[in-house]
Amino acid sequence: MSLTHTPKEIVSFARECAQGLTPLTHNHERIALMQEMLPQLLDRKQLFRTLLGNLLGKGIYPDLRYATMFDSEFILYTDPARLFSLRMFLWGPGAYDPVHDHNSWGVIGPVTGKLEVINYRREDDGTRQGHAELVERDRRIILSPGTYFVLPLDEGIHRTGNPTSDTTIQVSIYGAGQTTRNHINGFDLETGTCYPIYAPKEKKKLLAAQALATLDAELHG
Repeated sequence: MSLTHTPKEIVSFARECAQGLTPLTHNHERIALMQEMLPQLLDRKQLFRTLLGNLLGKGIYPDLRYATMFDSEFILYTDPARLFSLRMFLWGPGAYDPVHDHNSWGVIGPVTGKLEVINYRREDDGTRQGHAELVERDRRIILSPGTYFVLPLDEGIHRTGNPTSDTTIQVSIYGAGQTTRNHINGFDLETGTCYPIYAPKEKKKLLAAQALATLDAELHG
């Protein structure tokens, strides 16, 4: 991501994060550092007022054209060395994301409003494709500038959203991917199923590969 239009406050914060994360080798160290640092950014209400104004006007940052996994998600910064990415989420009243996991660690917190995090424990062994048995482990309400963390894969299955009648602003910092997957897993609690959630770029590649296979079968059938 180009730094040309990125606010100085975010660039400065990101560089401090990179400096702190570079020597760390364990997730618990990375999470502890970001839980210490992220509240500094969450407290900058005027900065986020500017970002929201940009989205409503003709500003080019955050970039609305940048394809993200969730439609409430905005990329604020991607570290050049791929150590982490910084993202903003906007949750309307009662809006929640699907139950899902991650490929790495993450630290999240609200700029304003309340953020609810619901954590799940996986009861099955994962060997049955497309099947998952989850039970709720706990749920927490996070108030600004408080934070919460997520872990990779089955250790961090959760759902995040807004339990209020107002709109909540969330900021998340996610570490570099620690798996070879090109997707995260989503989970349907009612049907006991799990399914891949692809980023738009990866989904387009998958569809292109499937279409190519279909076309080749017709050409050589």
